[in-house]
Amino acid sequence: MTMPLTEKLILRQINHWNRMREFLARPGAEPLLPRRPVITVSRQAGSGGRALAESLAEALELQLHGKSLVERIARDADLETDLIARLDEQTVSQATLWVEGVLKRKIFLRTNYHVALVKVITHLAAQGGAVFLGRGAELILGDKADLRVRVVGSAQTRLANLMQWTGLSRPEARALLHETDHRRDEFIRNLFKVEPGDPVHYDLVLNADRLTPQRMTEVALDTLLQTTEASEPAGQP
Repeated sequence: MTMPLTEKLILRQINHWNRMREFLARPGAEPLLPRRPVITVSRQAGSGGRALAESLAEALELQLHGKSLVERIARDADLETDLIARLDEQTVSQATLWVEGVLKRKIFLRTNYHVALVKVITHLAAQGGAVFLGRGAELILGDKADLRVRVVGSAQTRLANLMQWTGLSRPEARALLHETDHRRDEFIRNLFKVEPGDPVHYDLVLNADRLTPQRMTEVALDTLLQTTEASEPAGQP
């Protein structure tokens, strides 16, 4: 039976890591194992970006970081998760945060969240073996990430996906689509001072109108393999 393309790509990536380990185990080579890849996935609402991030994390046995970042920041800052969640991929009035902080005797503004987010993502990325979903990780890590993916799609495709996934009516799904895109875009503009979705910040842009979820995974895996193989040390077979 012919091996599916996705499995072939996963096997090639694993073989690549094994070759790197063998190379680094040679006399005179650095005694450190190669860092497992770090991938960032940015997405428009309803495009399938979350499914792609989950698929890549599962296929390559990487840790997926999404909402778990909120819990980690809340724990590190000794704050309620609900407060940090309100700052997660959205904007909240500085005045509102100040008043709440005074009442709770713990001031935590957007700038604090930005610093904490950069710190946590940078720390986790340094360990390797991670897939970051959203949160501007591609902007925080830049070319320190092994692969930066953006998943997009037309409003029609994304609306149909949201209706299928959530069971919402068309008007409800359309409102959710608009609100989510707006919230995420404003988050990127306010924290990173760049235009959301600018392709210069990504290595790969995938269109949900043209690609199935499985094909997206295959393209992302193949791109990751090409970039990691290109970075092999000189003289490696």
